[in-house]
Amino acid sequence: MKKIHLLAVKQAMFIPVFAFYNIFVGLFAADYSVISQHISELALESPFFAYSHRLTDILIGLSMCLFSTVCLSIAKAKFTFLTMFAFGITWIFAGIFILTSPLHDIYGLTTILIVVPVLFALEMRDYYLSRNFQNLCVLVTLIHTVFFWFFNYGFMPFEYKGVTQRVWVAITLVWYGLAAYQVVSVANK
Repeated sequence: MKKIHLLAVKQAMFIPVFAFYNIFVGLFAADYSVISQHISELALESPFFAYSHRLTDILIGLSMCLFSTVCLSIAKAKFTFLTMFAFGITWIFAGIFILTSPLHDIYGLTTILIVVPVLFALEMRDYYLSRNFQNLCVLVTLIHTVFFWFFNYGFMPFEYKGVTQRVWVAITLVWYGLAAYQVVSVANK
């Protein structure tokens, strides 16, 4: 793997760090509840929290887009690229447009994330060493499916929407870090 590709994959290992910033920064915002409010509602708070949260979303999205480009370049993983890139774009839009805009979620494009882990497992097979990681990819896809099912049909406890979203975001973005780590591990062997 070329050095530039390796660096582009390594940067994706920081996605969980950015995610945890956005997950926990709400603990420091006055009159904001991490239990009952969505993460994106931070963009409606004081300027520091609003802009640092939005910048972090943009960084996460750019990182995903770069990682997806490397997947296409090294493995010709066109479906992984397409879905991961699209999901990265939704993060960039979430950072640019606040929750009150339909462009915040690009009209529901976020649902594309459901298939990202399983497509990665299928197309990037030569770039991870562990069968357990493959099983994790399938499990994360199932978690996404259940989350969206619960969310869209009212099974999610509304008063805990902040907690459930934070758990889901943590699972999603930690997976990105683990996927990048798997690719780096193979490249280093």
